[in-house]
Formats: sequence, C-alpha cells, structure tokens
Amino acid sequence: MFIFRILLDFKVKGTDNLKKAGDSFILAVNHVSYLDPISVCLAMPFRFKYFPLFYMAYDYFYDILFFYRFLGAVPAHQGKDLEFSGRQLITLLSRGERAVIFPEGGINKGITVKRRPRRGISYVAAKSDKLILPLKIESNLDGSVNVLGGKVIDLLTQKHWVKIVFGEPFKIEDTIGKIPESLKELRLASENILRRIETTS
Repeated sequence: MFIFRILLDFKVKGTDNLKKAGDSFILAVNHVSYLDPISVCLAMPFRFKYFPLFYMAYDYFYDILFFYRFLGAVPAHQGKDLEFSGRQLITLLSRGERAVIFPEGGINKGITVKRRPRRGISYVAAKSDKLILPLKIESNLDGSVNVLGGKVIDLLTQKHWVKIVFGEPFKIEDTIGKIPESLKELRLASENILRRIETTS
C-alpha cells in the first residue's frame, strides 16, 4: 500500500458495501490492467478475515509462474465445461473463502471492441449461493503496454491513478429474476453482473 500510495494516486470508495457482503463472497471485478489483482488486494481492509483471496488464472500463467498458486490462484481449465472449471472455486466458497472473478475473462483493451462476459461467474454464483460484490476499477493504466501499465517515469511522477469502488452486494437471482440454469440464462446473468460493475459509482 505504501508503494502504491507513492507511485499511484490510489483511492478506495464504498467499503461499507464490503461489510454487507459478510465473510465469504464472490468479488466481481472489471479488468483494465495487469495491476488489477494487486489493486484488489490493496483495496481490501487489512483484516485476516478477508484473506486469502482466490483468483482464477490462465492455465499458461498458472503453469509457468509457480508462485501464482501461493498467491491464491487456481487454474481456469480453459476448454473444459463449466462444472469442471468452476469446481475448485465452488469448493473454496463452500468452506467460507472468498473468490475474485473477472467476468470479462481478461484485460479489456479495446474501446471499439469489448469482451463479452463469461458464463463462469454466474455458474459459480448459482452453485455456491454466495453474495456477489461488484468492484469497479477505474484507471488510466494502459494494460496493453506492459505489466507496469505504462512507462516507469510516469509511475514515478504520479501521472497514473487507480480508483476502486465497491458496489452493493446482490444474489445471482437478482440478475434475471431467477437462478440461471441454461447456458443462455447464464450468459444473460453474466452480462447483468458486468453492467452492475460498470454502473457502480
């Protein structure tokens, strides 16, 4: 946090909504840069009940970056069905843990072309029956440039900023009026979740 405060204009808003979510929940986050997982962790109050946070990581990064698994990462199992891919996060949530899911499935780099939200977050929410806590990241970090999201000199001169906003928690049935079951319903529910993230203020 100290380093982030020095290098970035880092602000957090809406932590009262975090308290409403309880101890075990799904954190639904938009994805704008490679620093997002760190930003999410630093946005959480420093209390042991909120850690660890478990993330779904690309299989490639999970395999080659061995330390990922010690930071709460679980493999995404790309190409597998929803039941297989979501099983590990659902099990962790059933044990009272917290899961971080980026519905877009990756960094949204385009202004003209946006990523469609994946069905996985709706599937995990439906099977775990946990509250979904929307978290919006606003930032001028450019995720398409590099891991730092820009030039080092920009970081040192505080030209970059990150704003984190927690929204109101909700249940998956609040998205389409019922617990989604079919693939179409899961897609619609995920689209609603992403809209809730984007309209969080």
